[in-house]
Amino acid sequence: MGILEKIRGKIIVSCQGSAEVGNPFHTSDDMLQMAKAAYLGGCVGFRANTPSHVERIKKYYPDVPMVGIYKVVTKGVPVFITPTIEEVDVLYGLGCEVIAIDGTNRVNRNNEKGYEVIRQTKEKYPNQLVMADLATLEDARLSLEAGADIISTTLSGYTEDTKDKDMTVADFELITAIRKEFPNAFINAEGRIWTREDVKQAFEAGADVVTVGTAITNPMMITKRFVDFISK
Repeated sequence: MGILEKIRGKIIVSCQGSAEVGNPFHTSDDMLQMAKAAYLGGCVGFRANTPSHVERIKKYYPDVPMVGIYKVVTKGVPVFITPTIEEVDVLYGLGCEVIAIDGTNRVNRNNEKGYEVIRQTKEKYPNQLVMADLATLEDARLSLEAGADIISTTLSGYTEDTKDKDMTVADFELITAIRKEFPNAFINAEGRIWTREDVKQAFEAGADVVTVGTAITNPMMITKRFVDFISK
């Protein structure tokens, strides 16, 4: 069974953490424990950021699909999710089944469009599955033309042209639009998936797989969400 068929109709859990935002769960050991809990709960794959976290989880679960990303923030540059082929090289060396790359029409630190790195990756590593993290229907078109294997709604609401999106709910409209425009695309629903009902709605909108992150693996933000709600 291929990777896409293995994850179709299932849940991927994003195990990420950032010390920069005060999250106490941010080390490689922390992320491995999150991955263990998610796997025991029935997830079919993981998404992890930075080489150390990817490597730690991948070594423990060598046969579980890994969506690897490598965030590198450059001042004044909007593209930071696996922004260049240099980061791709590192993730490829770690054996990621899927490498997620910014698939937007924005420039990276090398003055290349995000989606252009997808094309570079497919040329250099023809058999590597690539997920395009994007925000719009146009991003989806550009990423598919560049060779993306998976289209993901990860960046909806986080780009200049989608900043007016409702940041309290997942972008089900974008999932539906991508499915309508590209009926054969493999779609990952990601971003603001908070409930079981959200997962169900994402699949009904046309997603092939759903990635859940904060709602499962970020106790700090889960708590803040409750506190903010009762404080209104």
